Amino acid sequence: MEVNYPTCPTSFVQFIRINTKLKIEPSIIRKISSERAPVNEAMQLKTPVYGLNTGLGGNLAHELNEEDIQEFQEQLIKGRAVAVGESFSEEICRGVLLARILSAREGQSGISVEAYKYLIQFWNKGLSSTIPRIGSIGAGDLTQNAHFALGLIGLSEIWSNGRKVNSEELKSEKAYDPLKLKPKDGLALINHKGVSISLAAFALQKVKQLYIAQEIAICASIEAYQANISIFSPSINLGHEESGQAKAAAGIKKRLSGSIINERKIQDALSFRVISPIFGVFNKAIERAEILWVEDLFSSGDNPAVIDNKLISTPNFHSLALSLQLESICLSISSVASASVQRIQKLMNENLSGIPKYLSPIGGSSAGMIPVQKTAAALLSRIRHAAIPLSFDPPPVSETIEDMAPMTSEVAKKLLKQLDDFRLITAIEGMVAAQAIDLREKMKTSHSTKLFLSNLRLIVPKLSEDRPLGGDIEKTASVLDQLSQS
Repeated sequence: MEVNYPTCPTSFVQFIRINTKLKIEPSIIRKISSERAPVNEAMQLKTPVYGLNTGLGGNLAHELNEEDIQEFQEQLIKGRAVAVGESFSEEICRGVLLARILSAREGQSGISVEAYKYLIQFWNKGLSSTIPRIGSIGAGDLTQNAHFALGLIGLSEIWSNGRKVNSEELKSEKAYDPLKLKPKDGLALINHKGVSISLAAFALQKVKQLYIAQEIAICASIEAYQANISIFSPSINLGHEESGQAKAAAGIKKRLSGSIINERKIQDALSFRVISPIFGVFNKAIERAEILWVEDLFSSGDNPAVIDNKLISTPNFHSLALSLQLESICLSISSVASASVQRIQKLMNENLSGIPKYLSPIGGSSAGMIPVQKTAAALLSRIRHAAIPLSFDPPPVSETIEDMAPMTSEVAKKLLKQLDDFRLITAIEGMVAAQAIDLREKMKTSHSTKLFLSNLRLIVPKLSEDRPLGGDIEKTASVLDQLSQS
């Protein structure tokens, strides 16, 4: 049976979660074998080749003796395993392994056939190296990948079916034998973009899901507020395709299908009127990031790489384009979340919404839902903080040889954290909109909103008197999670 390899971040994450088995393909083995010729040739020559017969970074000028080259493969791994912190989750670590397998499969890495086969066997056994969370500056993820390589050569803890196991224990159980390195293998295992690619894949899969969840919440808010929906008409948004505005407007209009809205004003507040421009930018940022992620995964980030049958130094480890596009998502989420908080507040203002004050059905001293505005404001503050760019002006390292860095993995981690907060703001908007719709009574809502409300009310009852709402926010988020995956 042929393996359906992942082609986008979502299928990459699914591939990991399903734990699809890999095959050793004869055509790929032939390609990798042929690309070893320049490595073997370089071993016989005196010409310096970065990382093969020279040191790395600031030690570039140091030339290795032929008898030292084999030992250097393990030395360069040990000497660069300086990442710190708890290990990434097993899923992220499995993603690093998968990314290295897929990029090596495309060629140019110069990895030995034996090492490539070993990576596939390691994957098929359900193993992956533990990798500390902090250390990469995005220039090939060198230090974190060194920990990835340590697991392969039997010198660190291993993820095995949901538990962290000492490699010595696995050896005694005969669960695996450590990889024996050949020339160039050490560098091929540490100088790639696997950590950044894995983190970015999980971030992009999550943000696509939250895009749908936010769209559901937005439409519920529009219906609850009885906002003017003429702004989503195709003729108004025509000519704004490149910014994503036209597509976003079409998506909102489609989701609102079946709803009967008695528009109360000619023009609403901007948080309702400019939904399509804000949401369009958000969607465009996601789409562009996915394109760049695919480019990074299925092209070599190795340095040196085997190109035109020669080992050549490249700049392909520098994933700045993906880093900046992930930053763009962080920035666009800040705008989307800000609009969400504004809609939450307006739905609770009886003078603006025409709904009972604070969405309380009893009034008087009842706080209703207004306290959740504080939680939303706190979440928005955290989201805005995460929008501050990381990928500029990094400190130079390695005796200033490495004086530029994209910080890709750090930006991906920042985005993942930001998405946790964005998920909760989206849930608050959905919960508030649902209460507002219930207070309007006998509304003709869209199929999307009807489905959301019916699922929500199974676990979160309508607010009839003041009660703790913190737990209801997480329950609402879980409902939106489910709907956005279906």
